[in-house]
Amino acid sequence: MSASEWPSLDDVANVTEFDTFQMRKVAQELEDYVPGFTAPAFSEGYTTGSAASVETSGNLSGHEVGEWPAARTFGKTVAAGAATDGRIAVLAQVYAEFVAQYNEVIKAIRASAKEYDGANAAGGAGNG
Repeated sequence: MSASEWPSLDDVANVTEFDTFQMRKVAQELEDYVPGFTAPAFSEGYTTGSAASVETSGNLSGHEVGEWPAARTFGKTVAAGAATDGRIAVLAQVYAEFVAQYNEVIKAIRASAKEYDGANAAGGAGNG
């Protein structure tokens, strides 16, 4: 494959400059969903889907998960982390870890934008 078939190899400006405005916009769009992950467990009589909601309402027994093939497989997968009463606690732990890592992604995007602002400014191409 020749270099002409790889436009980014010839187009150095697009490879070395990053639109930090867009990076921050993505971070903000991701951040807009955080309240849904961190909300109280219940609101207006319904579970919210937040980490607290999954922790209080998502600890399912094998009976609640179901007996169809995929449910049995899921139950076996999380059974190793089952609480002493047989309830599956792993789902809440994994969801809480997802929320924590989601927040880390937002921080990483913002930190990258800050670094690229510095690099772009040094190169005379600041855009963020």
